[in-house]
Amino acid sequence: MSKLRTANLLGALACEIADRIERQGKQHPNETSSATAALNVIGFYEGCSNGALSRALGLSHTATVRLVDKLELSGLVRSERGTDKRSVALRLTNLGRQRARTVIHERCLRIGDLIDVLTPHQRRQLDEIAETLLKSMVEAAQDADHICRLCDGSSCPTRRCPVHQKAMALKSA
Repeated sequence: MSKLRTANLLGALACEIADRIERQGKQHPNETSSATAALNVIGFYEGCSNGALSRALGLSHTATVRLVDKLELSGLVRSERGTDKRSVALRLTNLGRQRARTVIHERCLRIGDLIDVLTPHQRRQLDEIAETLLKSMVEAAQDADHICRLCDGSSCPTRRCPVHQKAMALKSA
């Protein structure tokens, strides 16, 4: 099997999985994966700033502020005074926490349906391959927050997450 064919297969698989998740995960047509990721990141880091959220999402500060405004209007997030007068601390409301849990859980279920065709041995192989590829994508400690912005922290806790383990190793180096 050639390297280009493997790359092409992985690219096609990644695109189709992303498309299915995007299509099936929306409650309404204007909902974005950035909104879901924002809820998840804020849930991970209660009290994070717009700047920290912006870096994790890979959005500009202005786009992040607009996104947070929409989430606040929807009753999912609340902004509180941050550590200084210019910053805010972002927190999930109960509704926001429930929405984040539901969306991330449903995302895992949809992906789980795709891997049901694999044998247990193939799943273990896929786990090893995914861990290897994910670790290789972490070039700096801050990459972990972006890579894991839509992760289910209960199914992949930090102590077992290959991305966060690599990020912590980079931080301590």
